[in-house]
Amino acid sequence: MFQLAIYFLYAFLACGLYGVHASDVCPRMSTHKEVCLVELEPVLQYISNNHNNHWNSANAIQINVTRKQLTKIEGQEKEINDKLKVIQDNMESQFNALRPKIKNVKNIQRDLASLELQLQETKIALNLSVEAKKVMPKIEIPTNFQKIGWRHFFIENKHKVNWFEATSKCHKMGGHLATIQSEEELDAIRTELEVIHEENPDFWLDINDIAKWGEFVSLTTGGNPPFFKWQKLRPQVKIHQRCVHLHGGEMMDGKCSDKIFFICQLAEH
Repeated sequence: MFQLAIYFLYAFLACGLYGVHASDVCPRMSTHKEVCLVELEPVLQYISNNHNNHWNSANAIQINVTRKQLTKIEGQEKEINDKLKVIQDNMESQFNALRPKIKNVKNIQRDLASLELQLQETKIALNLSVEAKKVMPKIEIPTNFQKIGWRHFFIENKHKVNWFEATSKCHKMGGHLATIQSEEELDAIRTELEVIHEENPDFWLDINDIAKWGEFVSLTTGGNPPFFKWQKLRPQVKIHQRCVHLHGGEMMDGKCSDKIFFICQLAEH
């Protein structure tokens, strides 16, 4: 703005110095203070051109500055992306290295859960073993027991329970879960089981390997049962299959927590 004022001042001076020439071109003004605009045309044209050049120059400078900033930003963006790629690759590498350890931790957790379950089942079985010794033979045969072969049995075919519940129920009735003595006794029991309408029902027996994995014993006596009739490919002797039941008239090892029917034998003198 200050420069523009200087330009106009020069214009007034120019008109004053060349007043004679201006009188031929400009019309007379009422006072000497008025200036002929015709005389100012070259000056105004110079100012206009100089202003445009200055504006164009400023635009060019600003564009160059903007381009430099954009180039700098693009460079920074590439640098950040490269760093992120390195971090991502490192994380993937570390995760891949941890995979076996994670799998191992999961296996350990699974084994711990299995051991905890075994411990719980062992505690319950010990309590039931103590309870079994308190079961006294009855003088009179309970009406819910029937003679099969030369012994008396109760066959539960309505309510399904786990092995531990079945053992306790037998104790309360004055007996124990059944330990089959021979092939003849098993055949006699099979005949009684045929009247049950459910196809191939399962029945808990007294046999288990809770105390020692793979060693099947009677809970009542603590010794080896006198008779086994294993189904083909049984026992599987798996860590979670600790209790024995009848299936289709043959013995299988299975989960003690499974709910099935059961067979009790009356406690004897």
